[in-house]
Amino acid sequence: MQLVRLLWALQPILFAPSTQALAVLPDGRRVHIIKNDILTDAVGDFIVERVEDLANAAIAKKGIFSMSIGSGTTVKPLSALADRLDFTKVHIFFGNERTEGDAAGKCADGGADVFKTLGIPESNLHRVPKLPAEEAAEIYETEMRSMPRDVIELCDGTGLPSIDLCLLGSGADGHCASLYPNSEQVVCSPGSSRAYLPAEGKGGITITIDAINSARNVILSAGKASQADMARKCLGWSNADKKHALPAGMISTGEGAEVEWILTHESAADLPAL
Repeated sequence: MQLVRLLWALQPILFAPSTQALAVLPDGRRVHIIKNDILTDAVGDFIVERVEDLANAAIAKKGIFSMSIGSGTTVKPLSALADRLDFTKVHIFFGNERTEGDAAGKCADGGADVFKTLGIPESNLHRVPKLPAEEAAEIYETEMRSMPRDVIELCDGTGLPSIDLCLLGSGADGHCASLYPNSEQVVCSPGSSRAYLPAEGKGGITITIDAINSARNVILSAGKASQADMARKCLGWSNADKKHALPAGMISTGEGAEVEWILTHESAADLPAL
């Protein structure tokens, strides 16, 4: 039944000539399908627009905006926000980070140019400590829980930190952050009491699925053609929120998060086959 409802909800999008369209699935997840091409970064532009809107709304309401980021394609476009947001009112956290060995601090280091362009105060840039993964996860979660409530509240349902926005990329295997299919940090969810855990085999830490679901807003980008089958399963399978083989599909609206998927025509190509 979920598959039929998904196909029905997406019909106006899949056959529409417009450059952007939206469907709201029966479980409340929102799916944006964007026309992308080699001359533009429509996905990056859309991420920037959504981050700007969510940040302005949070700042207007409570004076502060908090955001969890990863690395790579979802972070680089944020440079465009340099003249559009007051970054003295923005706090940046990391959804995953290497904490051991030569790669320690990889995500923070990879975003250094973006952070410099945005003019984020160092006190608002919450780096993960370079320590053994278990120790780093515990310290980082403690730091997040100790934030003033205008920076990070606690989710009523889970008791976990509730960040304003969790910004995620994804892989063709359904991973996001360092949440890999059937890994130790995935199979403990739903129901984990931890916001951060060691990332199995990665020498670092990751935000948990339960912590992502405790956020106020989640944006998940999956724009590559190679992600089409993953998107079809995550958005169409019944009980996807409990399938450890597809972590991205476990991100749900059950705790009140507004969950948005960003697809392109290429990554949405398999949806009609449902």
